[in-house]
Amino acid sequence: MSNRFYSIFVLCCVLAGCVTKEIPPDAIYTISPEWESSRNQVEREEKNPLVIKVAPIHAIRALTGTEILYSDARYALNSYVYSRWSDAPVRLLQILIQVALEENGRLGAVTPPTSASKADLLLESTLFDFSHHIKENGTSDGVVRIRFYLVDNVTKIVIATKEFASRVPASSQDAQGAATALNKAATNVARKLISWLAVPGRF
Repeated sequence: MSNRFYSIFVLCCVLAGCVTKEIPPDAIYTISPEWESSRNQVEREEKNPLVIKVAPIHAIRALTGTEILYSDARYALNSYVYSRWSDAPVRLLQILIQVALEENGRLGAVTPPTSASKADLLLESTLFDFSHHIKENGTSDGVVRIRFYLVDNVTKIVIATKEFASRVPASSQDAQGAATALNKAATNVARKLISWLAVPGRF
Protein backbone atom coordinates (compact mmCIF):
# COMPACT_ATOMS: atom_id res chain seq x y z
CA MET A 1 0.00 0.00 0.00
CA SER A 2 2.87 2.35 0.86
CA ASN A 3 4.34 1.86 -2.63
CA ARG A 4 1.04 2.92 -4.14
CA PHE A 5 0.91 6.12 -2.09
CA TYR A 6 4.55 6.82 -2.98
CA SER A 7 3.80 6.44 -6.69
CA ILE A 8 0.85 8.82 -6.42
CA PHE A 9 3.03 11.34 -4.55
CA VAL A 10 5.72 11.21 -7.23
CA LEU A 11 3.12 11.61 -10.00
CA CYS A 12 1.65 14.66 -8.27
CA CYS A 13 5.11 16.22 -7.97
CA VAL A 14 5.80 15.67 -11.68
CA LEU A 15 2.45 17.20 -12.68
CA ALA A 16 3.03 20.15 -10.38
CA GLY A 17 6.41 20.73 -12.02
CA CYS A 18 4.79 20.75 -15.45
CA VAL A 19 2.18 23.26 -14.34
CA THR A 20 4.69 25.66 -12.77
CA LYS A 21 7.14 25.50 -15.68
CA GLU A 22 7.50 28.98 -17.15
CA ILE A 23 6.25 29.53 -20.70
CA PRO A 24 8.36 32.03 -22.67
CA PRO A 25 6.56 35.22 -23.70
CA ASP A 26 5.51 35.57 -27.34
CA ALA A 27 7.87 37.38 -29.70
CA ILE A 28 5.73 39.98 -31.48
CA TYR A 29 6.48 41.14 -35.03
CA THR A 30 4.88 43.72 -37.29
CA ILE A 31 4.98 45.08 -40.85
CA SER A 32 6.91 48.34 -40.72
CA PRO A 33 8.84 49.22 -43.89
CA GLU A 34 10.76 52.47 -44.34
CA TRP A 35 9.33 54.56 -47.16
CA GLU A 36 11.07 57.14 -49.27
CA SER A 37 8.40 59.81 -49.68
CA SER A 38 7.93 61.16 -53.20
CA ARG A 39 5.63 64.01 -52.17
CA ASN A 40 8.10 66.76 -53.06
CA GLN A 41 8.53 65.49 -56.60
CA VAL A 42 4.76 65.00 -57.05
CA GLU A 43 4.10 68.58 -55.91
CA ARG A 44 6.17 69.78 -58.88
CA GLU A 45 4.14 67.55 -61.20
CA GLU A 46 0.43 67.40 -61.95
CA LYS A 47 -1.43 65.80 -59.03
CA ASN A 48 -4.60 63.74 -59.53
CA PRO A 49 -7.44 65.22 -57.40
CA LEU A 50 -9.30 61.91 -57.07
CA VAL A 51 -9.94 60.37 -53.65
CA ILE A 52 -9.36 56.63 -53.15
CA LYS A 53 -10.69 54.49 -50.31
CA VAL A 54 -8.80 51.36 -49.25
CA ALA A 55 -11.29 48.57 -48.55
CA PRO A 56 -10.67 45.77 -45.99
CA ILE A 57 -8.60 42.94 -47.44
CA HIS A 58 -10.32 39.60 -48.00
CA ALA A 59 -8.46 36.37 -47.15
CA ILE A 60 -8.80 32.83 -45.87
CA ARG A 61 -9.34 32.40 -42.12
CA ALA A 62 -5.69 31.49 -41.48
CA LEU A 63 -4.63 34.98 -42.59
CA THR A 64 -7.17 36.74 -40.37
CA GLY A 65 -5.42 35.62 -37.16
CA THR A 66 -2.08 36.71 -35.70
CA GLU A 67 -0.15 33.48 -36.27
CA ILE A 68 3.09 33.61 -38.29
CA LEU A 69 2.52 30.89 -40.85
CA TYR A 70 5.02 28.62 -42.54
CA SER A 71 4.81 25.76 -45.04
CA ASP A 72 7.46 23.01 -45.16
CA ALA A 73 5.51 20.49 -47.25
CA ARG A 74 2.96 20.54 -50.03
CA TYR A 75 -0.55 21.35 -48.74
CA ALA A 76 0.85 21.91 -45.22
CA LEU A 77 0.36 25.17 -43.30
CA ASN A 78 1.61 25.55 -39.73
CA SER A 79 2.45 28.40 -37.34
CA TYR A 80 5.49 29.27 -35.24
CA VAL A 81 5.14 28.67 -31.50
CA TYR A 82 5.67 31.65 -29.16
CA SER A 83 5.72 34.10 -32.09
CA ARG A 84 2.94 36.16 -33.61
CA TRP A 85 2.09 39.28 -35.58
CA SER A 86 1.02 42.43 -33.72
CA ASP A 87 -2.24 42.24 -35.72
CA ALA A 88 -3.74 40.06 -38.42
CA PRO A 89 -1.86 40.21 -41.76
CA VAL A 90 -4.98 41.48 -43.55
CA ARG A 91 -5.05 44.53 -41.26
CA LEU A 92 -1.29 45.12 -41.26
CA LEU A 93 -1.22 45.04 -45.06
CA GLN A 94 -4.21 47.34 -45.30
CA ILE A 95 -2.40 49.96 -43.23
CA LEU A 96 0.78 49.41 -45.26
CA ILE A 97 -1.08 50.01 -48.54
CA GLN A 98 -2.78 53.11 -47.20
CA VAL A 99 0.52 54.59 -45.97
CA ALA A 100 2.25 53.75 -49.26
CA LEU A 101 -0.43 55.53 -51.28
CA GLU A 102 -0.37 58.54 -48.95
CA GLU A 103 3.42 58.84 -49.07
CA ASN A 104 3.33 58.60 -52.87
CA GLY A 105 1.17 61.72 -52.87
CA ARG A 106 -0.22 61.39 -56.40
CA LEU A 107 -3.87 61.19 -55.38
CA GLY A 108 -5.98 63.91 -53.80
CA ALA A 109 -6.54 61.83 -50.65
CA VAL A 110 -6.38 58.26 -49.38
CA THR A 111 -9.03 57.25 -46.87
CA PRO A 112 -9.52 54.17 -44.65
CA PRO A 113 -12.61 51.93 -44.98
CA THR A 114 -14.16 53.47 -41.85
CA SER A 115 -14.12 56.98 -43.32
CA ALA A 116 -17.53 58.63 -43.77
CA SER A 117 -16.20 60.79 -46.60
CA LYS A 118 -17.05 60.18 -50.25
CA ALA A 119 -14.43 58.60 -52.49
CA ASP A 120 -14.12 58.49 -56.27
CA LEU A 121 -12.30 55.15 -56.29
CA LEU A 122 -12.35 52.01 -54.17
CA LEU A 123 -9.34 49.71 -53.90
CA GLU A 124 -10.43 46.16 -53.04
CA SER A 125 -8.09 43.21 -52.65
CA THR A 126 -7.83 39.50 -51.90
CA LEU A 127 -4.79 38.10 -50.08
CA PHE A 128 -3.83 34.61 -51.27
CA ASP A 129 -0.53 34.07 -49.48
CA PHE A 130 1.41 35.66 -46.64
CA SER A 131 3.67 32.95 -45.28
CA HIS A 132 7.16 31.49 -44.94
CA HIS A 133 7.89 28.80 -47.55
CA ILE A 134 10.58 26.33 -46.44
CA LYS A 135 12.15 24.19 -49.15
CA GLU A 136 13.70 20.73 -48.97
CA ASN A 137 17.16 22.07 -49.88
CA GLY A 138 17.32 24.14 -46.70
CA THR A 139 16.46 27.54 -48.22
CA SER A 140 13.26 29.45 -47.60
CA ASP A 141 11.31 32.50 -48.81
CA GLY A 142 8.80 34.96 -47.47
CA VAL A 143 5.93 34.98 -49.97
CA VAL A 144 3.20 37.59 -50.42
CA ARG A 145 0.56 37.22 -53.14
CA ILE A 146 -2.41 39.55 -53.47
CA ARG A 147 -4.87 40.62 -56.18
CA PHE A 148 -6.17 44.20 -56.37
CA TYR A 149 -9.39 45.48 -57.87
CA LEU A 150 -9.74 49.17 -58.75
CA VAL A 151 -13.43 50.09 -58.63
CA ASP A 152 -15.26 53.21 -59.77
CA ASN A 153 -17.10 54.08 -56.58
CA VAL A 154 -19.92 55.80 -58.46
CA THR A 155 -20.73 53.22 -61.15
CA LYS A 156 -19.46 50.24 -59.09
CA ILE A 157 -17.63 48.99 -62.19
CA VAL A 158 -14.20 47.36 -61.92
CA ILE A 159 -11.82 49.63 -63.84
CA ALA A 160 -8.82 47.31 -63.65
CA THR A 161 -7.52 44.30 -61.76
CA LYS A 162 -4.00 42.99 -61.21
CA GLU A 163 -2.30 40.30 -59.13
CA PHE A 164 1.09 40.97 -57.56
CA ALA A 165 3.46 38.51 -55.91
CA SER A 166 6.83 38.85 -54.25
CA ARG A 167 9.18 36.12 -53.03
CA VAL A 168 12.08 37.23 -50.81
CA PRO A 169 14.78 34.84 -49.49
CA ALA A 170 14.75 34.47 -45.69
CA SER A 171 17.99 34.52 -43.68
CA SER A 172 16.78 31.83 -41.26
CA GLN A 173 14.06 29.21 -40.95
CA ASP A 174 12.33 30.71 -37.93
CA ALA A 175 9.80 33.40 -37.06
CA GLN A 176 12.35 36.22 -37.17
CA GLY A 177 13.60 35.18 -40.60
CA ALA A 178 9.99 34.89 -41.78
CA ALA A 179 9.03 38.33 -40.45
CA THR A 180 12.03 40.03 -42.06
CA ALA A 181 11.45 38.41 -45.46
CA LEU A 182 7.71 39.08 -45.38
CA ASN A 183 8.33 42.74 -44.55
CA LYS A 184 10.46 43.08 -47.67
CA ALA A 185 7.98 41.12 -49.81
CA ALA A 186 5.07 43.27 -48.61
CA THR A 187 7.05 46.42 -49.44
CA ASN A 188 7.74 45.09 -52.94
CA VAL A 189 4.04 44.44 -53.52
CA ALA A 190 3.10 47.93 -52.31
CA ARG A 191 5.62 49.49 -54.70
CA LYS A 192 4.30 47.41 -57.59
CA LEU A 193 0.78 48.59 -56.72
CA ILE A 194 1.84 52.26 -56.79
CA SER A 195 3.52 51.81 -60.18
CA TRP A 196 0.42 50.06 -61.52
CA LEU A 197 -1.89 52.84 -60.36
CA ALA A 198 0.43 55.49 -61.81
CA VAL A 199 -0.02 54.22 -65.38
CA PRO A 200 -1.60 57.01 -67.48
CA GLY A 201 -5.25 56.37 -68.24
CA ARG A 202 -5.69 53.97 -65.30
CA PHE A 203 -8.49 56.24 -64.01
